[in-house]
Amino acid sequence: MRTEDPLLGVVVRLDMDDCPIGTIVKTPTGRIGIVTKHCGAQSRKDMFQRVVIQFKKPRGDTVTLQPHLLTIIKRSEATNDGE
Repeated sequence: MRTEDPLLGVVVRLDMDDCPIGTIVKTPTGRIGIVTKHCGAQSRKDMFQRVVIQFKKPRGDTVTLQPHLLTIIKRSEATNDGE
C-alpha cells in the first residue's frame, strides 16, 4: 500500500458519464456485458440513473443497473473470461 496515493481511502462511485455506450462492464454477480443504453430518472420519486447492459449468453439477455454497482473492465479481460 502506497501512502502517497491521493485517492487512498476515497470511494469512487461511477455514474453514467463513466460508462458510455459500448463500455464493457462486470455486474455484481460477475457477468460481463456491454452498456447499450442510458436511462434517466424514471419518475419524480425515482431519481436514480441507470444503464442497460446486454450479455452475449444467452443472446439478448439484458439487465438494468445503477452505474455505481458496475466495474469497468478492459477488452483483454473480457475476452479471457469466456462469456
